[in-house]
Amino acid sequence: MLDDAPRCTLVELGAVRGAYGVKGWVRIAPYDADAEVLRATRNWWLLREGAPRRLAVTALRRHAALLLAKWEGCDSPEAADALKGATIAVAREDFPALAPGRYYWVDLIGARVVNRRGVELGEVRGLRSNGAQDLLEVGGAGTTLLVPLVDAYVDRIDPAQRRIEVDWEAEW
Repeated sequence: MLDDAPRCTLVELGAVRGAYGVKGWVRIAPYDADAEVLRATRNWWLLREGAPRRLAVTALRRHAALLLAKWEGCDSPEAADALKGATIAVAREDFPALAPGRYYWVDLIGARVVNRRGVELGEVRGLRSNGAQDLLEVGGAGTTLLVPLVDAYVDRIDPAQRRIEVDWEAEW
């Protein structure tokens, strides 16, 4: 593990659940079922008390809903179990590029949401899935709106302007 402090935005993507086996493998519960970013990069950060620590991931594989990871400096089940409860993060700049029209949720948080009539509905406070689709949690004026993140309701997403245009009304 390297101790140099990050000079970037770290995005929390999973939690350490303890040891797997006897060689220092660690069970990771990803916050998103696909774990796309965690699977695509080997530059992770361990977040615990104190400064974040860089992890050099040397091996990774899927195990049911979990990921099994091996990184430098973690060579025993005791070392892996000592990390239980820590959070795994990845620098936003290390996320893989997405195809046009696809967005990482973290890039939508804080975006202003405006409807077709130009009424500002609030800003994206979070995102969630209801199983059928993803939902924007839009907060403003003391209320929270859940706007389905589907083409029928989302007209345009402009991450550079931090703006999302929707076919939605405040009273819905």
